[in-house]
Amino acid sequence: MLLCLAGHNEAQSEAPEVTVVFIDGATITQMLKPGTTKTFEEYAHQIFIPCIARQLRNARRLDLVWDTYRDDSLKASTREKRGKGVRRRVVKSAAIPGNWQSFLRVHSNKVELFSFLSKMLVQSYQEEGKELVVTDGQDILSVPQQEDINQLAPCSHEEADTRLMVHAVHDAQHGHHKIQIRTVDSNVVVLAVMVAHTMPDEDELWIAFGTGKAFRYLPAHEISASLGPEKARALPIFYVLTGCGAVSAFVGHGKKSAWATCMGCLSRANTCSSQAC
Repeated sequence: MLLCLAGHNEAQSEAPEVTVVFIDGATITQMLKPGTTKTFEEYAHQIFIPCIARQLRNARRLDLVWDTYRDDSLKASTREKRGKGVRRRVVKSAAIPGNWQSFLRVHSNKVELFSFLSKMLVQSYQEEGKELVVTDGQDILSVPQQEDINQLAPCSHEEADTRLMVHAVHDAQHGHHKIQIRTVDSNVVVLAVMVAHTMPDEDELWIAFGTGKAFRYLPAHEISASLGPEKARALPIFYVLTGCGAVSAFVGHGKKSAWATCMGCLSRANTCSSQAC
């Protein structure tokens, strides 16, 4: 999908100036391996919390958003296909599992891990003059205590992908006009382009995307403006119909060929409309 959008933006390697940073929590825990830490408490204090603190250095607010897991969800069957791991209770003194990826395959492990890390982060938070907002299931934990959170919680969104957008719209409406989302998921890029269309023209919505040498900053607001309102609104539908998560793609038709066909049809439709006028 990013290759399809490459002609509509110029990614950059230099970090943009922003006032609020959103983090896809599940993505971060996949990336942050335990290393030499022996317990979950050590992992929280030595690996996880320092990473979050670094993300907040150049912003006034940080929103950490987690996935939630329901047994009756369509995603449950998708998770089953990824394989099974070992159930491990997540408490301060419990030993870190030897196989981190296997541990994260069990959704009960992740539910406990996410809640544990959220509470440890809030308890240790000491940044003066800055705000921290963390999702905890359907609820919100915050430092200092947030008063206007009716738009944020309780929230029934299962995926952090869409819940991040709820936070983006909320923060844009409360004085933050330069926003950054940290993720490695192209779903988030697609949703951000759609959401950027609904924000004021002067607002900026950046995606800190990828890892290692492939890491870059994508201007979702510029992509949205380049596509125009109709294409920006339709982008998530196109993304789903051409293959997304549990939704299959058309056999023999990848996103690039489907994108070229779609853009050609829209161009012809606009030409015909202009001639009719």
